[in-house]
Amino acid sequence: MRWLTLLLLFLFIGACTMPETKVYSLYLPMERERPIPSKGDASIVIVINSPRHLTQPYIVSKKSPYQFEISKYSKWETSPNEIIPRVFKDTLSSSRRFKEVRVMNIIPDGFYSLKIDLKRFERFDTGNDSFAELALNVQLLSHDGKVLYQHNISKRIKMEDRSFLSLAKGLSSALAEGVEEVWDNIDRSLTGENF
Repeated sequence: MRWLTLLLLFLFIGACTMPETKVYSLYLPMERERPIPSKGDASIVIVINSPRHLTQPYIVSKKSPYQFEISKYSKWETSPNEIIPRVFKDTLSSSRRFKEVRVMNIIPDGFYSLKIDLKRFERFDTGNDSFAELALNVQLLSHDGKVLYQHNISKRIKMEDRSFLSLAKGLSSALAEGVEEVWDNIDRSLTGENF
């Protein structure tokens, strides 16, 4: 009985000292109206590919080009693999260029596709400085598979400090810039396509 009491006491003390799990989200305000008066007739599907460590919600910090750490007690509201297509879907839906915007792993017949290859969504520490890093490759294909636009987005935003809150702010800025850049190029590509 005494051993059981001691065991329960140690478990209680251990449970009291565990850190609290913190959850972070990104904030991307829609800054400008899209000047498209009515919905288009075409539909688009967003397909994302990412490394395995970005398919889970725990925050990644890179200490060198050869090593990264995954936080045990700090995470995103959902995985970067889900955050990125959701942001692009919101942007494309609000553009009114497409009658339907989906996120899927397959491309239905007759759909345009936006393929996103997510490379980095992390904090990078170098010396005394920390950066919010976002890197992705984007490719827009027509309904018949023709490449209309492709681009590599690489953003590095200097953080105020090494906190995950500062990382969330930095990645929000990086993603907002990247999405705006991609949207402008998609808009030009579709205009040239007589869309």
